Parts: sequence; structure tokens; C-alpha cells
Amino acid sequence: MRFEKLHLAVLTIALAGCGGGDNTNPYDGTWDAVYPALSKDSIISDTKTVICSNPPTPLNIHNSAGSGTLSATCTTTTFVISTPASGVPTIIPTVYPPQVTYANFSINIEPSKTSGAKDTLSAIVNGVPFTGQCISTIACSAASSTGETLSLTR
Repeated sequence: MRFEKLHLAVLTIALAGCGGGDNTNPYDGTWDAVYPALSKDSIISDTKTVICSNPPTPLNIHNSAGSGTLSATCTTTTFVISTPASGVPTIIPTVYPPQVTYANFSINIEPSKTSGAKDTLSAIVNGVPFTGQCISTIACSAASSTGETLSLTR
């Protein structure tokens, strides 16, 4: 009995780009989502400060889609200013417990049908549609009809 061995050489070439775990989609992987509208309530005045922290939210994109929850924590301090007869004003601050605001979102990146054109980012944030473009496989941005923005970077 004669056995023949067939040697098969497989050459795998990794495609360049910022792909995800299996490099099947250039947008797949971990991104940071930023939604500045959650911190738009930040103010500083003589009688009140509202300081909001709105850090980027990690987003895992798979097959050019993903979803998550964005959050911002705002701390409010009010100031009562009184000037007694002595003329030296006193300021009495009151710090309120932090308030957390959330926004649920989902995104989808659609490849352009025109060679060389930008890919389209579609998103929904708390039920409001956003549209925009990806300028590369590491940066995308979309805006709502009211001018709010959602940005994705990695």
C-alpha cells in the first residue's frame, strides 16, 4: 500500500489597519464614546456651581455595531453670600449629593458604496437619531438635528 503525503502550505497575510480581534472588520474592537451633552449643565456663577464629570465610555464594536450606556456625574454647590454691617462678606456653601445622568446609545457603521468616500456612522442616543462619518478606522463622529454630538475614538 502506497501512501502519499500532500504538503499544503498556507500563507496568511494579516491586513493592515486597526481591526478587531480577528481582523475581519476594520472597526471591530474597543473604542471610547464621548457624549458632551451629558455635561452641558455645568455652570459657574457667584451663587452656584455645577461641575459635571463626563469621562469617555468604553464601547466594544463587533461587526461594525455596538451599544452601551454613557454617564455623567454632576456635583452642585450653592453659595449664600451675606454682608454684615462690618462689611466683611461671609460665604456659606451648600454641597448637594452628586447626581448621575445616563444616556443609552447604539451605533452602526456602514461602509461607503463609493470608493474612497467616508464610511457612515449612524447612532441613536436616548431615542434621538445621530448621523455622521468615520474619518478613519480610529475616529468617527455624528450629530443630531439639534447639534448634539457623539464621538468615537480609539
